[in-house]
Amino acid sequence: MMYCLSDACGANGSETVTFTATDACGNFSSTTATFTTEDTTAPVIGCPGDVTAVTEDGDCGAIVNFQPAVAIDNCGSAFTYQTGGLGSGSVFPVGDTLIEFTAQDDCGNLATCTFTVTVIDDDAPVAICQDLTVLLDDTGNATITANQLNFGSNDNCGIGNLDIDIDTFDCSNVGANQVTLTVTDIHGNTATCVASVTVLDNTAPIAVCQDITLELGDDGTVTIDPLAVDGGSSDACGIASYELNIDTLDCSNLGNTAVILTVTDVNGNQSSCSAIVTLEDNTPPVLVCSDDVVTVELNQDGVAFITPSLVADISDNCGTGAVTIDVQEVSCADIGTPVTVNVFANDGNGNSAVCSAVVTVVDSLAPEIVCPDDQVVNLGPDGTYTLGDYIADGSATATDNCTDPVTIFSQDPAAGSVLGFGMQVITFTAEDQYGNISTCSFELDIQEILGAGESKILLL
Repeated sequence: MMYCLSDACGANGSETVTFTATDACGNFSSTTATFTTEDTTAPVIGCPGDVTAVTEDGDCGAIVNFQPAVAIDNCGSAFTYQTGGLGSGSVFPVGDTLIEFTAQDDCGNLATCTFTVTVIDDDAPVAICQDLTVLLDDTGNATITANQLNFGSNDNCGIGNLDIDIDTFDCSNVGANQVTLTVTDIHGNTATCVASVTVLDNTAPIAVCQDITLELGDDGTVTIDPLAVDGGSSDACGIASYELNIDTLDCSNLGNTAVILTVTDVNGNQSSCSAIVTLEDNTPPVLVCSDDVVTVELNQDGVAFITPSLVADISDNCGTGAVTIDVQEVSCADIGTPVTVNVFANDGNGNSAVCSAVVTVVDSLAPEIVCPDDQVVNLGPDGTYTLGDYIADGSATATDNCTDPVTIFSQDPAAGSVLGFGMQVITFTAEDQYGNISTCSFELDIQEILGAGESKILLL
């Protein structure tokens, strides 16, 4: 049997005990024994239960208060003290903190217990965004990071990660784009904000030109297709239009003309290049000779001049240029014989045309007669007047452009005719070999010679 002596832990821990044995007859005997008492039983200690707390607003921790451990002992009292962790009323960090208490009795026996203080961070970060403008590169792409959108996001315990839902842009994103920034603190709490990311395309197209050669159309103009001048222009986001500073050429532009091609991409950026447009006129003149025989009349000199327009119609996309004929003049010798006239047209640009026409030469001019002036003559002694030959004496003449002398040249009344007193009209008629006839006349006043003091009354 073990005894717990009151001073067992305070003295040497031993005590002498006398034992006496008495039998039924009253006989007894005694003996002594020394007992050494030792207390090896640890106190019984009890800790508070586990404690859970949440962080204070704006703090990455929490003030936690707890009761100390309590203990009992088999031999009296025991005292407790904290041997691990933070003390009650301290600011505990987020997470688990192990608290240990130790109990000790008067004999130095020890016992421990532990409990856990858990601090939970349930405060979400404060997410703060800023808008951003980015430029597409030459390939039409742009990349951003979460840090570029962050504008001071914060958390009571610290930010662990920043993420964005869109970090790559291309030509399809030109303009404003809504991007969400997700802020995660070191304990997994999240918050979001939205930023506007404006994507700009400020890269001009690459303009590439090529020289071309064009031909004038039948109307003397040609329209230049900008794509014909383009030699492979390119842009990362696509080309919207091609424009030329000169898009129509005419005859005044034959040869080389410098043009400027302006290339505009889908976002309004422009660049230009130059090219040489060589313009050629390969269209010959349109030369049409008359299918009908062309009649020309000789003039008073017995000649007629033939012009190209008389025998042919000519047109050209750049003007008529030079037109010549191989027969420019005909004469009386050509009457009755068809004359072939060849017409040659050259537009001055190396294009030519030839056609032929047939010309008939006619003489439609009547002979030209010169009559004597009006005359006054006297009757002869026999009371008559014999008409003279005015043609023979050269008083009346007849000339013709093609007949010399004229075929017929007559006087009426004829020479030698006997005429009486009074006014006579003498007429001359001339006809050339081609049947052209002309006439002229003069008046012959035949008077009677009177004596002195005589007068004659003419009764009409």
